[in-house]
Formats: sequence, structure tokens, C-alpha cells
Amino acid sequence: MKIEIKGPIINDADQWIYDYFSIPATSPGKVNTAIDRALRNQDGELLVVVNSGGGSVFSAAEIYTALKSFGGKVKVQIVGMAASAASVISMAGQHVEMSPVAQLMIHNATTGAWGDYNEMDATSDFLLKVNQTITNAYRSKTSKTSEELLQMMNRTTWMTASEAKENGFIDAIMFENELDAVASIEHPSLVEGAIPKSVLDQLRQQLKVDPTNSTMNSITQNEGGSQKMDLETLKNEHPELVNQIEKAAVNNERQRIQDIENISQPGTEDIVNKAKFETGASAADTAMEILKAQKEQTQQQLQNRIADAQPLNKIEAAEAPLPNADAEVDNLLDKIVG
Repeated sequence: MKIEIKGPIINDADQWIYDYFSIPATSPGKVNTAIDRALRNQDGELLVVVNSGGGSVFSAAEIYTALKSFGGKVKVQIVGMAASAASVISMAGQHVEMSPVAQLMIHNATTGAWGDYNEMDATSDFLLKVNQTITNAYRSKTSKTSEELLQMMNRTTWMTASEAKENGFIDAIMFENELDAVASIEHPSLVEGAIPKSVLDQLRQQLKVDPTNSTMNSITQNEGGSQKMDLETLKNEHPELVNQIEKAAVNNERQRIQDIENISQPGTEDIVNKAKFETGASAADTAMEILKAQKEQTQQQLQNRIADAQPLNKIEAAEAPLPNADAEVDNLLDKIVG
């Protein structure tokens, strides 16, 4: 069962408003409904996909508790951002992995207050206690001390995937262990020309069990022999093996496309579509391409802002706008009248 934690983390009472305007948002009730559906379907695993800037810490605490209470396996994928309250939810996974282009952020709890110094002191004490409870979620995942976590929260810590893994907030970086691409035109149904690792592992295991396996022996005995074992011969003599390889290749290709879609973000459609349907790039390579494009876009925006601000440096003091004449008249009338 797939559960998406996207948009702000909100309370149940506000969910219908976001739904009415088709704005992504996540409430405890929405997550609990998905968990109940998984239980009815007897699904033993939840895939929690996170891309959220945070929100209500108490709604996040309820979602975290619901996920931790699930009897099966909970796998979390941070595909964009897991900031503030969303980072708390992410800690509910037994296995947490993060896209190489994603970010994770932890910081102090915040709120608004009005009143005298007693009210302000009470609010400050309340926020300190909230920070302490938040560290419990981080501490159970990272094994860091409360003091270490509070220091990270106090300075508002943003982490890349590598930094999050180093600090123990995640277990793995998505696509980190992908096989290198192997170019081949011999068999277009094989992904990138390589026999899937799962098939190779299965064949090795089969040899361990039966060293005299007829299929493998008939292939290996041709090495240096008179008959060349090409693709057509392999198809004719061992159709089940070829069929197994092709099925595994198709599954791998579907997974490649799904992984690429999981890391897609607004504005990256051209890169994603090119990777899926033209170049056949892996999800890891696509992630790096997205990261590079975002960096270039940020640099361009900064240069544009600097260029836009240049005319302001040429304004002379005498060219400053004169006070509004009507406003001066109104002020004079106010003095006369009253």
C-alpha cells in the first residue's frame, strides 16, 4: 500500500478545504484511512512517499504514531523534501531511503503567542517541551543523544542525502547501488544490454545446488568448441532461460521508469521524459541531471536579481519621490480643524 505525505501537514478539520481546491495536503485522518485500507486488504507493507515542507507538529506526531503502530513493514522514501514536521513522520520507517536530489531539515518548534510575560514564559516552556518530544523520534532512528539533536534543531539543520545518511536519519540513498550501464544492441529487450542481476544470482545458485546442470554445461562446453553459442542458438536450445531473462528485463525497465517518476519535480518534465523514452538513462543519472539543472536555474535567478537591482544604484538623492501633495493638504487641514 502506497501512502503519500505531500503538501503541508494539517489537522483533520482542514483537510476538506484543501481537497476542495485540489491542493495537496496530509492529515492524520487521511493517513489512517489508507492504513485501514491496507489492513482490510491484508497488505503487509506500507510504502510512505514523502515530499512535504512540514506543518502541524501534533498532526505529524499522530501520523508518526499510526505508522509505528502498523503491524507490517513500513518503508519510507523521501523523494523531494522532508522538512520540519515531515521529517518526524519520515522517522517512522523501519527502512528510510532518500533521493540524491532530496533535502531533509530539522529545526525548533515555532508558534505564535500574545499576552504578558507570564504568557510568554509559559509559551517558551511549552516550545522547549515540544522540542524535547520531537527528539524522541529522531533519537530512535539515529541513536544520537538528545543534546546533539537539540543543537542540530537549534541551528536549523538542512541535510543532503549523504549528510542524512551519515547522521543516521536515513538507511540508504536511492539508486546508490545501481549497476553501471552496459551499452549493447545485441538484444534490445535486455535493459541496457545487461542480464539482470537477479537472473545471474539465480543461475549461480543453481550451479551451487547442481554443478552438473545440463543447461549451464551445454553453454560452457561450447567455449573453445566448434559450435558458437549465439543468441539464436540460446533461444532454440534454452527457451525457458531466454524467457526468464526477458521477463526480468521488462520488470527492471518498469522499475526504472517508476524510479524516475518518483524523483520528478515541477519544471523537470523535459529531463524526465527524455530519460524515460529517449536516452534510457538510469534513475541515478536522471537525479544528477535534475540536480545540475536546478543548480543552474538558481544561479541564473541570482544573476537576474543582481541585474534587476543595478538601476537602483544609479538613483540620485534629488531624484527621490516628492511627498504626496494631497497628503500635505490633509495634514494642514487636520491641524486647522483640530
